[in-house]
Amino acid sequence: MDHQFNVADDFLLDDSFLRYCIGINENDVQYWEKWIAENPDKRPAFDRARRIFDIVNGQQGRLDVEVNRFRSLLQDHIAHNLPEEKVRYFSRWRAVAAAVLLLAAGTAAWYYYGNGKSGRPLTIAPIAQHDVQPGAPKARLVMGDGTEVILDSLNGNGLQEKDGTRIGKDKGKLVYDVTATSGNQVTFNTLATPRGGEYQLVLPDGTKVWLNAASSLRFPTRFMGNNRTVFLTGEAYFEVAQNAAQPFQVQLNNGLKVAVLGTTFNVMAYDDENTVNTTLVSGKVSVAQPNGNSVILAPSQQAVLAKSSRQILVSEADIDKTIAWKMGMFEFDDDDLATVMRQLARWYDVNVKFSGPVPDKHYTGSIRKQSTLSQALRILKTAGIQFNIEGKQIIVEVK
Repeated sequence: MDHQFNVADDFLLDDSFLRYCIGINENDVQYWEKWIAENPDKRPAFDRARRIFDIVNGQQGRLDVEVNRFRSLLQDHIAHNLPEEKVRYFSRWRAVAAAVLLLAAGTAAWYYYGNGKSGRPLTIAPIAQHDVQPGAPKARLVMGDGTEVILDSLNGNGLQEKDGTRIGKDKGKLVYDVTATSGNQVTFNTLATPRGGEYQLVLPDGTKVWLNAASSLRFPTRFMGNNRTVFLTGEAYFEVAQNAAQPFQVQLNNGLKVAVLGTTFNVMAYDDENTVNTTLVSGKVSVAQPNGNSVILAPSQQAVLAKSSRQILVSEADIDKTIAWKMGMFEFDDDDLATVMRQLARWYDVNVKFSGPVPDKHYTGSIRKQSTLSQALRILKTAGIQFNIEGKQIIVEVK
């Protein structure tokens, strides 16, 4: 083969190069590694083509797309990411390259920042030999009598609490039906997701809850009295059913309380994070500390409680970033490496070990949560940092 390529789309037109990117043909892999070593002046265009491939293929959450499907994926990418007039303006392949490069300021590009230096595009590294699959909808339900139910095994007949409350699954969501409830005794259930799991829930009052990985929600099978209180650890997104006579309250382990009437908001309260964040999407909420200090949030505002100082700061929120996990994405905006790795560890159910000091690197960009772990790590690789997957552990090697 003789390749005289000068720009990224020259490479993307070549089936052998696509097979090299996918890694499905050893001869192609060996050829292109030798070719780029012998043609170092082509490295910028070569690396750009690799980034384009990884971005578009990464949006599919997989690394095994066949060559004959990849071009259709690129065409779909163009149809959904560029206005029609721009698609007509460029040739098909130059439009592909332009579309992905335009995303450099958006959700598909990755940049790293260190020691105050300006950002540079990341160089994509080879695929890891060992891999970990992404998380999935899974959780366990602890009923009032202590019975634990793995929800993956919950059949169509559902469950029934002692007070008559019926519990069923509807399109992957846990749904509570209180029409048959009797008596005055309040029974509590707990929905808990493991690391590598998430789940949706419809509470007895119709409030919808999305529970992130490594989280739990304790709630009554019916709401009685003058409020609706639930108890959260970890992270959850709430769409609260309106009931002015019964304000909805989320109680956290540290005593922080989020009170609402009818609204949508996100609470992040993991034990291993330095802050507790309450982000309001719509409506109005009050965030109160046990000492009586409280703040009122307006839509698109965030209350951040620093665990070290116990002070609450209110600022404008990045809503897209905050609720990205609910939409199937990781969103990072100048986040340090430790923060990024904590999120990945929860979703892929792995432990992270640094071989040296945590590098002073900051990341901005997106990863689909359906990506495999090796794919996520490929996007995060930078010069001087290497990731190895050893079973359920990520070794971060700093050189």
